[in-house]
Amino acid sequence: ESTEQQSEKDSPLDLLNQLATFSKSTEEIYVTGDLNIGEDQDINPGIYDLEITGGSGNIFGERAAVPSLFINWVGAAKGDGDYPSKIRILLFEGDILKFSNISKIKLIAVPEKVEPSNELGVGEFIVGRDIPAGDYKLSTNAKLNPKYANLGWSTMIYNDSDGQIREQQLTGVNTDVAVSLKDGEIISISYDNTDHGSSSDDARLIFTNL
Repeated sequence: ESTEQQSEKDSPLDLLNQLATFSKSTEEIYVTGDLNIGEDQDINPGIYDLEITGGSGNIFGERAAVPSLFINWVGAAKGDGDYPSKIRILLFEGDILKFSNISKIKLIAVPEKVEPSNELGVGEFIVGRDIPAGDYKLSTNAKLNPKYANLGWSTMIYNDSDGQIREQQLTGVNTDVAVSLKDGEIISISYDNTDHGSSSDDARLIFTNL
């Protein structure tokens, strides 16, 4: 009962920081089917850098409790296409990871304490933990080709307190973009590489204070 009472007092940021304490890195896993998330399942709940070590394809899945946080990424092993080989991901009890054309992965636990940054890659990041809260203008170190008006960086900002989602894109033709981030929100970042031959792992979405 005392644990339940404490959980009611915890903010979304507190709960997400607690998630990091459950993370357990894995050895390389051959993907032969779905992977279940749970303390007694294939992968512990936690915060991870998911590294693709074989294949090129899709990572998707099902959320047990937060369906608005879509699992939907494209990735590839290093040297196998223009897709990222590492994706930051939050995994909760009861989630299921599914894969298409990806043969091997490993999960690297993200430390309980991290240094916040204003430059983020592909995946899910926590405001107040991975990046400070604030109002930001978006830019990038990657080359965005204006021929592809709808391709570039996509952000989906999820607020667990009200269940609302805000979305924004930074592309070669949509460059004047700003976002407002609050503690405890989760930013899901995707990147469509329009500069073929460049590494998606080196690409960063840059948040500059307004």
